[in-house]
Amino acid sequence: MASTSVVLGGMSRPYRRPVVLGVTLVLSVVALARFGIPLTILVMAIGVTAAVLVGRHQAGLFTVRKKGARATGWRPTVQHQELPTPTDDPVIAFAEPVVELFTSRTPPLAHLQLKAGLRSQLDGLALGRTKRIIEAPDLLPHAAADAESWPHVEAAVRKSLDLARARGVELLPEGQNGLNQALALSATQGVLLAEWRQLEDGKTIWDGASARVRASDAFTIQRISEAMERRLLPDLFAGIARRPADFEVRLLLPYALATAFYLRLSGNPPHAFAAA
Repeated sequence: MASTSVVLGGMSRPYRRPVVLGVTLVLSVVALARFGIPLTILVMAIGVTAAVLVGRHQAGLFTVRKKGARATGWRPTVQHQELPTPTDDPVIAFAEPVVELFTSRTPPLAHLQLKAGLRSQLDGLALGRTKRIIEAPDLLPHAAADAESWPHVEAAVRKSLDLARARGVELLPEGQNGLNQALALSATQGVLLAEWRQLEDGKTIWDGASARVRASDAFTIQRISEAMERRLLPDLFAGIARRPADFEVRLLLPYALATAFYLRLSGNPPHAFAAA
């Protein structure tokens, strides 16, 4: 059966129906002599069908279509699609971050004692949002060209470097550029998350020095930090000459992200969303 399909698919010269019938007759005799009547009937059926198809093909009644190349258009996977909004995304107060918030890898907002179902929904939303943010193209160049966003990125990087020096980290001049780039990318992602929050909720409401945000934002900050840590740590360490034993350098990344998120909330809501 397989050999028949190859013949039909790759004919380059006009095979005649009698040739196919002759081959069928020979194979039928062999099948009858060696395998019995059932297989002989099958061989004859295949041969007759092949002969009919050859005749119709030569008469122009049908053509053998070649497989074309599949379309290469990108289709979103489940991970790229925004997950449904949780049944409840509680408002929380977000104060200016301190680096100690990130020393442990405990789940976000553990002190709120959220129900397991709601926590799962919030984390699912955060995972989808994280993927869109970290895959946003040309994030740094876009932020650098935005007069509203870039000052917050620079301020977050500056605060992160000041924190590193205050904790006894010695910077390496020849690796400073890579370190700055890593911190700036983290800060830019924090800015983008803040703009996303403002697009959904409007201008940020403040309770003193704390901004009103959503619980899902805390989950997203942690998820972005986890996803980017391994990618950015080489650049981060390339700019460090010495680090104290009592300070984890990796904490600079979530600190820069959360600080930029906090600072951007003080600005006006954006008019466009680069990752949408």
